[in-house]
Amino acid sequence: MEVIDISLELSNETPTYRGRKEKKPSITVVRTLEEGANEMRLNLETHTGTHVDAPLHMLHNATSIDQIPLTHFMGFAYLAEIRNVPVITEKELLPFEPFLSRETFLLIKTDNSFQDLNRDDFVYLDRSAAQFLSERNPKGVGIDALGIERNQPDHATHQTLLSRGILIFEGLYLKEVNPGWYYFMAFPLKVKAGDGAPARAVLMRI
Repeated sequence: MEVIDISLELSNETPTYRGRKEKKPSITVVRTLEEGANEMRLNLETHTGTHVDAPLHMLHNATSIDQIPLTHFMGFAYLAEIRNVPVITEKELLPFEPFLSRETFLLIKTDNSFQDLNRDDFVYLDRSAAQFLSERNPKGVGIDALGIERNQPDHATHQTLLSRGILIFEGLYLKEVNPGWYYFMAFPLKVKAGDGAPARAVLMRI
């Protein structure tokens, strides 16, 4: 069985949403072998690197990451490649409609995979794309950007998806992965009352 790691590496150089320095992980050595054992301290936000957004991220009194059953973070996924567009709309998603169901995930590989993840003008899903997905109700949607939307003051993409219980996976490393069907797993850290959490995301070839 081939397991493909699609997680970003966590380090002091990990890219962040729009390159914001305050969101950088901080990894420091707190103990060495000479002191008994190697130990490090990791300080990071819940939405840094490869991570999962829970409904609580954008909705009042919503489900937190620790309340979501583990089965919601695993299942068959179709990896769609959508290139050469600055924003993904309903039009770009229409060809993938046959692959969408409550039991499957849609993962989207875009030009983000080949560009600097710190940049402002990353490819994202707009309101129409989110509405299209909410009506087909997949288990979750993932993208190769550190945010699934930008320049939407009302956070329409997040609001639309999370209100339907559609999980959002951001920061997926898809550059070297071909389109097609896979088995997907991305288990987040069990953060009590968390609005999201970092995750180790993998694909397995079917």
